[in-house]
Amino acid sequence: MYSDSNMFDGSGVQQWRKVESLSERISPEIVSVGSYLRNDEKIGEDNRTYVLNDNPDDYYDLVTDDVYCSTELSERFLEVKSARGTESFFVSKSILREEVSESQFVNFIERNNINCLIVDAYTESDGGKLTFLEPQKSYQDDWSFFEKSASLTVLYYVKMVLSVLFINILIFSMILTAYYKVFLYVLFGNKK
Repeated sequence: MYSDSNMFDGSGVQQWRKVESLSERISPEIVSVGSYLRNDEKIGEDNRTYVLNDNPDDYYDLVTDDVYCSTELSERFLEVKSARGTESFFVSKSILREEVSESQFVNFIERNNINCLIVDAYTESDGGKLTFLEPQKSYQDDWSFFEKSASLTVLYYVKMVLSVLFINILIFSMILTAYYKVFLYVLFGNKK
């Protein structure tokens, strides 16, 4: 576990409490996910809160700067297209991306009830860069806002101390058992 490996340097022990899901904060206005952050909050995937202890990396910046959400996404995505200078629309079909027309893009958003899209890019074979918009439902479903939790951090330390004590007692018991049942038996035989 990540937190355990960084227990002694203090970087991995901070525990986080879920404040609100991303879907609960999405409004009609189309804004980047970073605009929804409040003081001392971080955003992350619901099942990977240990990542919040890392320093912000490219992936975190991508989420806060390049993911845009709106409850009226199908009507407002062109605001992002013009502001970010994107050229194309893509939708994910299983593991592949498919370039689609604007009307197909709108239909995909409405049909799948999507409120977030990502501004993405890739390098083409001729060396040019293609920037595009792609709807991503996983952000509204799987991402939330978190704040530091002192009580969960204390509980984490208590669990760690108890588990270390339990392991030490178990090891000590095994050593005593081996000493009395094996070592002394080998030295003195079956004498009582």
